[in-house]
Amino acid sequence: MDKLGVNKTERYSLYRALPYWYVACRSKEVGKRPVQVRLWDTPIVLFRDSKGTVHALLDRCPHRNVPLSSGKCVDGHIQCPYHGWEFDGDGICQKIPALCGPITGNNRNVPKFETREQQGYIWIYTDINCAPNHDPFSFPYLDDSAYTSVMYQADFEGTIHANAENILDVPHTAFLHKGLFRGGEPNKIQTIIRRFTDRAECEYVGEPRPTGLIGKILAPSGGEIYHCDRFILPSVAQVEYRLGRAHLITTSCLTPISDFKTRMYAVVSAKLNNFLPLIRPFVTPFALRIVKQDIKVLSLQRKTIQEFAGEQYTYTDVDVLGPSITRLLRKAVKENLIVHQKSPEKPESVITSEMLA
Repeated sequence: MDKLGVNKTERYSLYRALPYWYVACRSKEVGKRPVQVRLWDTPIVLFRDSKGTVHALLDRCPHRNVPLSSGKCVDGHIQCPYHGWEFDGDGICQKIPALCGPITGNNRNVPKFETREQQGYIWIYTDINCAPNHDPFSFPYLDDSAYTSVMYQADFEGTIHANAENILDVPHTAFLHKGLFRGGEPNKIQTIIRRFTDRAECEYVGEPRPTGLIGKILAPSGGEIYHCDRFILPSVAQVEYRLGRAHLITTSCLTPISDFKTRMYAVVSAKLNNFLPLIRPFVTPFALRIVKQDIKVLSLQRKTIQEFAGEQYTYTDVDVLGPSITRLLRKAVKENLIVHQKSPEKPESVITSEMLA
């Protein structure tokens, strides 16, 4: 147990107990052929019916255990490549070519996952036994014509919990990403941590424009900046900056491919200045350069976590959101919390402290 009373392996096992929506893939990845995705190391097949609607089934034919994703779509159904059994979007067997008798039968059906397609992404709900009690997360400003948005994704070896903490960890940026983001003379700033029912956020007060390339893009003339980081159930990490009319927000939705493999679907939405169209081609390469550094260090972290049979963290006052994330997860499991699209007006608690950044 750590000082939060959490077992070493509980942090990433907590997520398995939470029935939530996760991004399965980009919409453009599912075309005329079935596609396999993984969620908690469970193979799931995605396919479109004759109307173009996306469906998700367990990627296993009940007849002889062949993956349905190796088959093809026929008349709006997915067809197994072994004996030609066909299943509709609800997983109901609709055709058995060699059978003369009745086709229907519960043991001939395939478990179905609820899906939702929105904003260019396909989402899957993890509980096949219950209907969703909330909607998938919506990326803010992605549909706002006043903003320019860039979408990218990356795979990490680390746990979903470790990835969320990394994205929202300010101190490592000055060291690991020195020159790209921070790394100049540290400044004392105030941190205000607000805990809500389904999220936690930290506002950094008194923070000057970050040194490095991203700071120059965000605020060419310098000045004090509004900076707020958020964690939203089940695995959304958000970093927001404002300075005058300039506004930059990066939202990362984390999908658990397995316990130790996480896929990040990120959207960077910005409203900066007249030069934004000129710098847009450089946003993704710049972001991926930072991501590569994170991928490397999280891989090292993952190896150590496995060698020592679980995650162990020592928190200090500057690890502002780490403890809040763990507490939020445990509370979500205990109380079956759902996700709200809008943050509640009043936080459940507020914690203030200081740090160097």
